[in-house]
Amino acid sequence: MPTSIPLTGCPGLIDLMLTGEGLCPSFTLNGVQCAVERVEGHACFEAVTPDFGLSVIYPGWYAGEHGAPAQIVIVGDTQDCLQWLPIDPADKRALINRLPLDEINKTMFTLAV
Repeated sequence: MPTSIPLTGCPGLIDLMLTGEGLCPSFTLNGVQCAVERVEGHACFEAVTPDFGLSVIYPGWYAGEHGAPAQIVIVGDTQDCLQWLPIDPADKRALINRLPLDEINKTMFTLAV
C-alpha cells in the first residue's frame, strides 16, 4: 500500500526526482539501478536491488501540478532502502514517521539514520 508524504515535508524527494530527471531514463545512483518514467502527467522514480524495491510516484509532476503528496512504496528490506536513499537524514526521518511500521522498527530505523 502506498504511503503519502507531502513534498513540502520531505524536500529531499524533490531533489531525488530532479537528479533522476537529469540522468533518465535509466541510470545507476550510488550503486543502485534506477529509472524515471513518465506516465501521462505523472512521474515515477524507481530503484531496484535484489534486497529492496522503491517506487516514488509524483502525481502531476509533468503537468505542473506540484501540490499533491508523493506516493511511496518500499518492498523488501526497508532498512537497506532507507540507508541507500540519497536524501537528507531529516527527510528520511519524516519518511519513516509516515511509513506503516511498528514502533520497534520505526525507532530502530530512526536511530540508524
